[in-house]
This record gives sequence, C-alpha cells and structure tokens, in this order.
Amino acid sequence: MKENMIDGATLKECIVAAASMLEARKQRLNDLNVFPVPDGDTGTNMSLTMKSVLKEVLAVTDVTVPTISAAASRGALKGARGNSGVILSQLLRGMAMPLANVELVDGNTLAAAMRQGVEMAYKAVMKPKEGTILTVARVIADACQNEARNGNSVYSVIDTALTEGEKILKQTTEMLPQLKKAGVVDAGGQGLLFIYTAYSKVIHGEYIPDEFAQEAEAAQPSSPAQWQSGENDLENITFAYCTEFFIKNLYDFVTDNEIDKLRNMLGKIGDSLVVVGDKELVKIHVHTNTPGKALQYAIQLGELDGIKIENMVIQHREIMAQRAANRKPIGISAVVAGDGLSAIFKDIGVDDIIEGGQTMNPSTEDILNQVKAINADSVIVLPNNSNIIMAAQQVQNFTEQKVFVVPSKSVPQGIAAMLVFNPEADAQTNYENMCGAISDVKTGLVTFAVRDTVIDGQTIAQGDILGLYNGNIVKSGKDINGVALELISEMLEEDNDLVSVYYGEDIPQQQAQQLKDDFRSAGSDADIEVFDGGQPLYYYIISVE
Repeated sequence: MKENMIDGATLKECIVAAASMLEARKQRLNDLNVFPVPDGDTGTNMSLTMKSVLKEVLAVTDVTVPTISAAASRGALKGARGNSGVILSQLLRGMAMPLANVELVDGNTLAAAMRQGVEMAYKAVMKPKEGTILTVARVIADACQNEARNGNSVYSVIDTALTEGEKILKQTTEMLPQLKKAGVVDAGGQGLLFIYTAYSKVIHGEYIPDEFAQEAEAAQPSSPAQWQSGENDLENITFAYCTEFFIKNLYDFVTDNEIDKLRNMLGKIGDSLVVVGDKELVKIHVHTNTPGKALQYAIQLGELDGIKIENMVIQHREIMAQRAANRKPIGISAVVAGDGLSAIFKDIGVDDIIEGGQTMNPSTEDILNQVKAINADSVIVLPNNSNIIMAAQQVQNFTEQKVFVVPSKSVPQGIAAMLVFNPEADAQTNYENMCGAISDVKTGLVTFAVRDTVIDGQTIAQGDILGLYNGNIVKSGKDINGVALELISEMLEEDNDLVSVYYGEDIPQQQAQQLKDDFRSAGSDADIEVFDGGQPLYYYIISVE
C-alpha cells in the first residue's frame, strides 16, 4: 500500500492471496452443488483458473498496476475452466481495463474496475441468470461505486464489497429455484466473495501468503506472446542453427573449469544449451546463429567429432509446407471422458479428443492447443458438457483458425451432431446442421448420490442410484439396472424407436448386456444397443431418439 492506495506490489499480493484462499476452500465451493450427484466442480474450476492467473502474475518482473492487472487478465483467459472460471476470467479482463494506465489505485479506480469487470462478464453470457456469480458481482460493483462517489478510500470500498457481497450472496438462495430446493447459496458467488475477502485481508495488512504461492512460483508460465501466436510463426525461432558435436581426446590442460568456461561462452551465443561429459568426452548441443563460433570455442579444448548442424528455419518451412499441402478445410475436436467413448467419436469422424467432462473441465488453453494441433482452416468443437461450452467459445480469440462451437451438452448430443456432419459441405453449413441435430436427442444419466438430501419430495441417501433426465432427478433406488430401466421408460415416447446405452468404467459388459435383455423382455417396440463407453462417474449414459 502507498498513501492509502493500491500499488503494483499490493495488487500482486492480493492475487497471491486470492489464489491461496480459493485453493484452500475449493472443496467448500464444490460442496455447494445443487444436486447430490458427483459433478460439483465450481471450486475446482475457479481455483484452477486463479492458479493460471497466479502463474502469469508471478512471471512479471516489472511489477506495476498495469503489468500485474494485464497478467491477471491474460492468465485468467488462458486458464478459464467451466462456466464459473470463464465468468471469473471476464471479470478480471474487464477490471484490467481501467487499471491499464494508472500507477496507484484509489477508491474510485477500484470501484470503476469492478464495474468494468461486471459489464464484460455480462456480455460473455448469452442468457444471464440472476442469482449467480453475475448477480453477486453486479451488486458489489454498484455498492462500491456509491461508496467511492463519497470520496472514500480503497479501505472503505473493499469493506463495502464484503458487506454487500454477504448480503446478496444470502439472497441467491431465494433467486433460483434450484438453489432454494437445495438450501444453498450460489457457489460461483461464494467463490467471488472469497476472492474479495483475500483482497481485503491484504489491503488491511492482515494476510501473509502461504506455501501454495511458493509452489506456483516453481511453475514456468508460458510466454503470452507464444500462447497467442500461431505455431507456424517463424519469429518464434530466435536461433536458427541446431548445432551438435562431441569433443574427444581433450588436451591435458583441460579441467572442469575449462569446460565450465566453454559452457558460459556458448550460453552467450545461443540457447537450448546442453554441455555434458567429463575430461574423457564432452557432448555439446546448442541453438545458435553462429555455429562456426561454437566450433571455434570448442576446438580449443580437443578434437571435434560427430558434427551436425541443421537449419531449423528451413526445417520449419518444410514442415509448414507439408502441413499446408495436407491441410483440411474442416477439422473436428470433441471433449470426451472414457476410452470407449473416445474410440466411438474417432470412428465417426472426430480428428482429436480433448480428455475431459464432468468434474474435469478442460481450460480454454487446453482446447486451444488441441484446435491448433488439427491441421484445418476451420475447426468444429463439441464440448459435450454444458460447463465446457463457454471455455470453448473463448478459443476463437486466440487463433487464426475459424472455430465453431456446437453447444452440445452431452455425449449423445455430440454423437448426434457428428452423424449429420457432411465433409463435402462448408464449415458454416455443417455447424448449423449439427446445432439442429442436437435438439432432437434425449439424454439420461445413471449415477450415484454423494450425500443425503431431500429434493422435489424425494428422500435420497448417500450412495443411492439416481436417474437424471432433463437435468432433474426423476428416478432413485438401490439397483443400477433397475433405475436405468425405469429411466428409459420415463424417457421413451411413441415416436421414439432407438435407445443407445453407453456403459461406464464400473459396469461389466455382462451387466450392460443384461440391461439390454431385460429391456427387450419388457416388450418395447424400440430397438436398444449397448456400447462400452468407459466413462467415469456415470454408470450409464442413455440416448433416446
């Protein structure tokens, strides 16, 4: 703090504290899950998003308010996971804008940053719902702006953020029917309040960063320029010649000290340096623009052998030319968990699989890297989970490829979308057709209860088998196949003629086959097929068409 205002060092400490607090309390946020099913991952997503923020912030050497806020924005965009993580990234992105040209943050600037963050976050959500993290952020920003208008300091503004944040957070229970049924507050809103609580402790001089931040310091953050640039950017190659050779028959005067001197000299003319060996044999590897100088240094210590010099720029051009020759107009990437489901998606035309799903949402950077790996002008992404769609939609901001995100919320929707893909049509047409196909698919899930609860009049005990349809618990019991059969019956209508069942990693093939036989014995006119999905958490994923 400086003159009752926030400087760059204090802002950095605020972010360290926030990352630590979210890491320590992520399970508390996960436990605020509305339904008693194993998908409570708000805490994990927010913590991982903030951890990405921390890595970027700790890499900043010139610590100022603009550099720290920009690093926080960049890290949040890269690491955004799940809907809560994406919204958090937009809050931090918006907050960075008013901080871009200030050395010290006073009460007015802090309140303005909060307001800009809220505006950015609301723009990112197509259909904002009140009673979520958005509501908490908006009410806090409004209250802080009112406080700042009265000329109050950052101390007063951050205190107002906590006071008004606690009030609105309690009200979220009444704003959304799902929260009211479960008797919990919004998990994302609670996570945001944890962040502002950490900020408050730092501003008031109460917080001392813990070992979590020290662990993060050891991680090597990726360069922002490297992350945002294309992989075919020749400017990323600083030293063109990969130079390798051996020094044999070293002269009698050579000691470890001479080898260390050689290492230092080579380090001044290149990078990716490796110097290993002893007075019998030394191996050298270095990327440099002056390979002759590297050889000149080394020959003073002994005889050179095995010399290999390769121009990486030429190699890179050749690789990119080959990629261009083999480039496809359209590629497809899908987010899937389970070896069986991954194989199914590849069999029906998906190029690459991003491992992920419930409780393991990939980040924007994870999806971006996979999109870049596909050698195609346009890439269609199938998130197959409602909590991954927003992270996938951020990818278009960081690649020259055209990215189309089909809003598939389940594996059956993703499969239905793939079945209408036409490689002869353009990307836009395929995108529209695939979006249309997912609306006709019904998805059912069979999983287990992670806690005791009463919801919609049903008393559910921990470990009970649950059948979910349209996001609601419609069946419960003690027998997996029994609940699955009841769920299928609930989903079937007269015009449905096909049931596809994907069994998870905890279901033996014989049990899945028994489910198929029992369904047929019940006399339904619909066909049923079972497939090995291998997915975690869900005993069965059921598709009805």
